[in-house]
Amino acid sequence: MRIMFKGGSIDSMPAPIRLLVLATVALALAGSAAAQTTPPAAPWAPSGPAPWDTGPTPSGGVTVAPVEVVKRLPGPALWRVTKGPSEVIILGGLTPLPHMLEWNTLRMEHALNGADALYLQPRPKLGAMEVIGLAFNKGALQLPRGQTLDKSLPPKERARLLNLLANIHKKPADYARWKPAIAGLLLIADFRRAAGLSDGKPGTTVMHMANDAHVPVRYVGDFDLGPYIKTAATLSQAANLACFDAAMDDIDQESAHGREAASAWANADLKTVGETYKVSVLDRCLLQLPSVQGLLEKGTQQGVTTIETAMITPGKSVAVIDLNFLLRPNGILDRLKADGATISIPDLTR
Repeated sequence: MRIMFKGGSIDSMPAPIRLLVLATVALALAGSAAAQTTPPAAPWAPSGPAPWDTGPTPSGGVTVAPVEVVKRLPGPALWRVTKGPSEVIILGGLTPLPHMLEWNTLRMEHALNGADALYLQPRPKLGAMEVIGLAFNKGALQLPRGQTLDKSLPPKERARLLNLLANIHKKPADYARWKPAIAGLLLIADFRRAAGLSDGKPGTTVMHMANDAHVPVRYVGDFDLGPYIKTAATLSQAANLACFDAAMDDIDQESAHGREAASAWANADLKTVGETYKVSVLDRCLLQLPSVQGLLEKGTQQGVTTIETAMITPGKSVAVIDLNFLLRPNGILDRLKADGATISIPDLTR
């Protein structure tokens, strides 16, 4: 993901400001899939490898029903959304994925062949004045002068921190000034880097494929980071500690099951993905914050609007959308079906 601000990209910011923005983005996006205070695993919890059909629910709405597929097609799960002479091929994304993960790209290559556009998820943006304000107010994200993270944490959290730092070859001084919530997010990023996991895939992989196929790349809108910066700065001490614990739980989960979930994703085994991939447990410390509550709805509706707009014109487009937005009840596939679209599994093996 490339983060933009008016006048340039995050890469041109001074190092301390860049670090704060990255932490704030992580804090904002951590709640983007929030739907319940203590989610079990994936909210869609499919019982079969490829949910492709839809039908009425008891309430009269529409939901994606898991269907057992006898022949599993190569590569990750894809969906075809059609309305009249228009179609959008959707790849369900999963975060994080190993940098060196090998997956069968044949169907994606065929999907991109002749496509009018590839749609990727939003790019966070930060106004120039907000960057300046962040520079002057970074203390709101830091511990009071004289305190350090490792010394201020309770014994259990301190032990978890020191154990993790030993495993990823980092030192307490690297996080000493940050409040627990921000430190937790930075620790997730550093753990993923040490473990060879990527936050950008599969989007970056498909983007390179689109460039090779001369398919224009577009983004599903954007969102302003201003409110999330304020959120990060105003977390209570208890919320900070809850977020730190949740970040450690995320790391434990990804360490134990991340590669299994990634392998299942690469082979369209959504049952195993649903069993091994958890919605970020950071939800439980951010869900009650007003600035975070609207992220799920905004992300879902942006996806629906983008796909429906693409289908106004005859032709084919491709999109990469996180599975949490795609498959959850009243998610993107549900809403598209309710609006009259047909959802199916495309056979793009030839």
